[in-house]
Amino acid sequence: MISHAAFGKLRLAQFLPDAEIAELDNWEFLDHLWVGEAVGFSEWLRLENKPETLRSLAIDFSEFPAPAAADVLRTIDLGVRAGVKLDKLCEMMGEPTKEHRFANDRVSYEFVVPGPPTYDISCTVLNNGGLTYLVVVVPLPKGSS
Repeated sequence: MISHAAFGKLRLAQFLPDAEIAELDNWEFLDHLWVGEAVGFSEWLRLENKPETLRSLAIDFSEFPAPAAADVLRTIDLGVRAGVKLDKLCEMMGEPTKEHRFANDRVSYEFVVPGPPTYDISCTVLNNGGLTYLVVVVPLPKGSS
């Protein structure tokens, strides 16, 4: 995957220049406070105390335009796409480290891509339909923001 330094320079507006991008401030996620950009449930976040560096991106494949999603995935060098099934995700990233079921029709799986560079990746997979939501995070230090 892409280096953390190159990932840190990415911005949502590079991939969706004509979208109405909402600015996020004082956003709570993963026990940290963030600033960032969002289009629907696709959020690109930077730690509040390091606002120049992207540390997390999320893509809601149900709303994010497919060509832009493909560009993002190519740029970060992650070989997934909307609709990928769990077995393929496991082939690419190994076995999930955790799984969460928040709704009956989907399961979220957490993976650690050992790298280098290391990334924490969450994939929400529909029971019928495959990958629908993706979160890619540069590992965060525990207890600091």
